[in-house]
Amino acid sequence: MILKCLKRYAFVFFLFVFYTSKGQNNLAYEALIAEASLLHLQKEFKNAIPKLEKAFSIQQPDALNAYKMAGMYSLDENKTKAFLYLNLSLEKGWTEADQLFIDPYFDFVRNNYSEEWKLVAQKASLKEKEYEKTLQLPELRKQIIVMGIEDQKIRYSKIQTSAPAQLNELQQKINELDFKNLSTAKVILKNHGWPKISQVGKDGAHNFWLIVQHSDQDILFQKKALHEMEKLKGTKELDLENYAFLYDRVQCNLNYKQLYGTQVNWTQNGEASGFRGIIKENETDKRRTALGLLPLNIYALNYGFKYTLPTATDASKKDKKDTEDTLNLIANAKKYYKTKEFQNVYENYNNASMILGGMTSAQNFEAAELFAKIYNQTNEEQYRSISLDFLSLNHLRGDLNFKKLLSNTEFQNFYSENRWKDMVSEVQ
Repeated sequence: MILKCLKRYAFVFFLFVFYTSKGQNNLAYEALIAEASLLHLQKEFKNAIPKLEKAFSIQQPDALNAYKMAGMYSLDENKTKAFLYLNLSLEKGWTEADQLFIDPYFDFVRNNYSEEWKLVAQKASLKEKEYEKTLQLPELRKQIIVMGIEDQKIRYSKIQTSAPAQLNELQQKINELDFKNLSTAKVILKNHGWPKISQVGKDGAHNFWLIVQHSDQDILFQKKALHEMEKLKGTKELDLENYAFLYDRVQCNLNYKQLYGTQVNWTQNGEASGFRGIIKENETDKRRTALGLLPLNIYALNYGFKYTLPTATDASKKDKKDTEDTLNLIANAKKYYKTKEFQNVYENYNNASMILGGMTSAQNFEAAELFAKIYNQTNEEQYRSISLDFLSLNHLRGDLNFKKLLSNTEFQNFYSENRWKDMVSEVQ
């Protein structure tokens, strides 16, 4: 089901977002930045460099893109250009000195040009101290940024590794770190709400968003965080791009269609094939423009595919097809139930559950009840598990009718399950 398939590409997602540029009006510039970001992700930094240089000939880079260009020139062992763009980044407002000090992209200049590096490091530290004086909660910013650095560092290690044993070990470490960061983020959200830009800076707010974005193991927390974000809409205290990403992330985690088109479909080899389902897709660019985001055809270049916004008619046809496909799969599942072909019931409902925005909460509950009946007949765990998947999804949506659930005798064999206990604990 949809709840189980997001986690493995979280690190790729972050690297794309980290490259996103905002507040720019030149689409030629933005297209080159997007193309370079894909090449960078594909470890083709030598090909990314001329793309960025061409972009910067059109428009001066912001602090982030200057910083990333400096890193690529360091990888290319071009000392002069690396320090040129590092200094430009600091002049443009780069404030994360701690990130700079440990960034593996700068190993070449850090290890071979100690005097020049020392001057840059001193400049970065001074810039950060000056910046911290403008913030209400500089210590909280520091705490959040350390979390973000740890998050990025371990994910960087994973994408540099190919050995299966090491990958498994790193993934375990990522899971442990995500749980640790999630626990801290919950305390921060409880004490401060969503951290404001005036409190922790743009970089602190961005790093906090990063931690929340990587908290797919606790969708209820993501919902709470999004709710706190929404309180800041209409003010200058919120990064609206971060809001769009988290909004869509939550929607997809709840098996709804997204609104802003920030989430993509991934193939088995880790490449993006297109956008995940979008509500009224023909209106997406209008919604993105309202938040200051680039149009989808430019954003798609970050992921290496071409995109054309559909017409209203085509978007409507796509939505209608999703609904029809869902209903056909459910109808087939019910037919197979009557003939006791339970594995086919499982497969049809599972496929229906993978269609974003396809199954309603009422249909989820109906499926859960049906699989509970199958489990009671077969005692096969996969049917109890998928039944609990559907119930859990409704619980996360806030659409689980506990009175109806607890009065239904079909679920009595679920009472000892931890997932059941977690769902019903709030009403017992």
